[in-house]
Amino acid sequence: MNAQEQVHGERYIEVFAEASTIQGWKKQAIAGQRDTKQFTILADEGPYMPGGEGTAPTPLTYFVAGIALCVLSQVSNIAMRKKLKIRNERVVVTAHFLESGSILKGDKNGEAQKFEIEMLMDSNEDDEVIAELMRLAHRMCFAEDTLANVVPISFAHSHNGRGIKI
Repeated sequence: MNAQEQVHGERYIEVFAEASTIQGWKKQAIAGQRDTKQFTILADEGPYMPGGEGTAPTPLTYFVAGIALCVLSQVSNIAMRKKLKIRNERVVVTAHFLESGSILKGDKNGEAQKFEIEMLMDSNEDDEVIAELMRLAHRMCFAEDTLANVVPISFAHSHNGRGIKI
């Protein structure tokens, strides 16, 4: 691939995660890109869940942090490539979820209600230059795109080693 294709071309990225239970609410995931280093991530629920110990971030915490880190990575990417001088850059994501219903009645539901994304930075650059950086960072973040657009999901389920329909 030549430099022009790297700058203006397409790049396919596949990220995976395989999660398993350690014990109770404690979970681990092996995650990353198959052709690079993979990481072990631990998660736990807090004491608000019977048996949760709060020994690691919750899965939703990772989800929300991933959005903030994705946007912030794009800010750094754009600033570096455009040679913009920025400082104190931060992204704050607040997610609002609602849990309703009953597991025993079979009507339990978890729903994402709203995401708020705030981007902050300091710079001597003009407002228009920073506004364009911010617009581009939002547009380039895969995680934010996943929230904003309907993305197809395929499901597969298995019980005792054989596929089942749910």
